[in-house]
Amino acid sequence: MTTSEPGPPGQSPVNRREPQVDLPANRRERKKLETRAALEQAALRLFAEKGYENTTVEEISAAADVAVRTFFRYFSSKQHVLFGDVAHQRISHLRAALAASPPDETPLHAVGAVLDALDLDQDEQEQIVVRLRLLEQQPSLIGMYLMLNYELRETVSEFVANRTGLPTDHFYPLLLAGAAVTSWDVALHTWLADTSGTAILADLRRTAFGALTAGLPETPTAPAVTAPPAG
Repeated sequence: MTTSEPGPPGQSPVNRREPQVDLPANRRERKKLETRAALEQAALRLFAEKGYENTTVEEISAAADVAVRTFFRYFSSKQHVLFGDVAHQRISHLRAALAASPPDETPLHAVGAVLDALDLDQDEQEQIVVRLRLLEQQPSLIGMYLMLNYELRETVSEFVANRTGLPTDHFYPLLLAGAAVTSWDVALHTWLADTSGTAILADLRRTAFGALTAGLPETPTAPAVTAPPAG
C-alpha cells in the first residue's frame, strides 16, 4: 500500500510504499482448505444419498460450487475423496516412519513403535468415523477399504523384509505385516461398535497388536518344513 507523507514546504507530498504483508498467501491457503473441505463434505453427502457408484465427479463439483477441473486439483479420483488424506497419507507416513526407525531396532519393536507414533488424533478419528459409517451403508465400497489395507500390509512387509534380509513372501514379514494391519482393523471396528463412548482407539490397537504378535520372535526363524511322504 502507498501512503503520502508531507514533503518539504512548497513541495508535493512524498509517496512512500509500506512493506507488503503476506496476507494474500494466507488467504489463498485458507481458501484452498475451505474448497477441499467443501468438496469432501459434498462428496460424502452425495455418496450417502445416491450411492458411491451413482455419484459423478461433476455432481460433487456442482454441489461444492466449483468447476470439475478444481476437483482434480485436490483429488485424483472419487476413491481419493472418499477415503481422504487421513487414509492415503497414512500409508506414506507409515513408510517414512518405518524407514526412519533406528537400524538396531528389531522389526517387531520398530513396527510397534511406529504404530504407536501414528495413532490417529481426534480430528482424524472423526474423519474415519464418517467414512466407516458410509462403508456400512454402501457395502460395495468395502473392496476399496480392503485395498487400502493391502497397501498398508505391503508397506510393512517390505520394511520387515529389508530389515531382516528375508524375501517379502517369507512367513515372518507377512505375519508381522498382517498383525499390524489386522490390529488396526480390529481396533477400528471394536471402537466404532462401542456405545458407551469410553473405548480408546489407541489402546484397542495396542492391545490387539500385542495379542497378535505374542507368538512372534524378535528374531525371525524359518518355519518347520515337513517332507512330503514318499509316493
